[in-house]
Amino acid sequence: MLKLIDRNVDYGIIFAVLVLLIAGIVMIHSASTGQNTDVYNIWQKQVVWAVLSVAVMLAVVMIPLKVLYVFSYLMYGLFLMLLILTEIHGSVGGGSERWLNIGPVRFQPSEFMKIATILALARYLSIKKNRPTTYKKVIIPIIIVFIPMGLISKQPDLGTSLVFFAIIFPMLYWAGLDTVRLFFLVAPILSAIFSAPFIPFFNWVTWVIFMFLLLWVLYQARYTLYSMGFNIFINIVAGIATPYIFGKIKPYQQKRITTLFNPDADPLDSGYQLINSKIAIGSGGLFGKGIGQGKYTGLGFLPHSHTDFIFSVVGEEVGFIGAVVILGIVFYIVYRGIMLASSVKNPFISIAAIGISTVFMFHMFVNVGMAIGIMPVTGLPLLFLSYGGSSCLNSALMVGLLLNFSVNRHEY
Repeated sequence: MLKLIDRNVDYGIIFAVLVLLIAGIVMIHSASTGQNTDVYNIWQKQVVWAVLSVAVMLAVVMIPLKVLYVFSYLMYGLFLMLLILTEIHGSVGGGSERWLNIGPVRFQPSEFMKIATILALARYLSIKKNRPTTYKKVIIPIIIVFIPMGLISKQPDLGTSLVFFAIIFPMLYWAGLDTVRLFFLVAPILSAIFSAPFIPFFNWVTWVIFMFLLLWVLYQARYTLYSMGFNIFINIVAGIATPYIFGKIKPYQQKRITTLFNPDADPLDSGYQLINSKIAIGSGGLFGKGIGQGKYTGLGFLPHSHTDFIFSVVGEEVGFIGAVVILGIVFYIVYRGIMLASSVKNPFISIAAIGISTVFMFHMFVNVGMAIGIMPVTGLPLLFLSYGGSSCLNSALMVGLLLNFSVNRHEY
């Protein structure tokens, strides 16, 4: 309990979380009333999850830092087993097999796997001999991340699996990977994206421009001819393989992928929700229609508005100003996490704080991007605002870790 009144506790983050939880309950109340009778009164369940989350967040502060460090690999292995168990005995929810029932408890192991992976990766990278100073030393960290990522993508849960992809590069960079090596690691992925025929605005022209950029970076990096040739070869293969594989799959599979990146191509099915989301946000104007006054939300034009599209409710009911305030509070948590990572000498704390900050940033970027139509609809919640016990508890655990790191900032 004494740790909670420690002068190093970041009370600003606690206040930010409380504001987000209250805002989330209010928005979920709006999304679960009116014509949305199938989710009527779920806001009451969210109140319970919010109270539990605050308790969990404060409890994490009191865990000794050494315990988090020592048990990080064990935690990673435990949740990896739960992911495998989900693959065998999981229950279906939201179109994917991501839920696990243990007695009366039903939860998503993939949510808690994020924390386990961040801690395990932070512990591995914090050891001096494991710092990613060469390409060879990047292999094990990538394996640590890609195993859970592969299991989650099989559920299938594209949104959550992409979170794992998002955390690896910032954590590697923070642990010592230089920007040139980081660029060449990401380059084949960019090459595949820029040549993808199913993503709007990307085609062979954008790919050729990217390849010229790659050549320029290779020249500036003064790589050997062998290294330059190998990098160019890998990127050419990635760039050619993407449209080739897309052309070989079945037409219905092509349609699924196309509508994932361009929902407007299917306005009566997969694009329906996005189109109404943009209309709802736009109709909110500068100050919004008022709490509980959202017509698109209340009349049920926004399916799943209490989960993945909660930002649409925010935009319609509290407008542009309210949305900016909400996003500003999430940015504040990210900012405090980065400042903490920059100020501590303990490499385990520093790298883990970057991983947690990346998760918050990625969730916000993708969720808001989905709602306004600049990102594919991948089913990623807005942390602390979207309905869901696993997501809410996991978010509280991550903030609890940031608070724990802040209290133990002088431990080395």
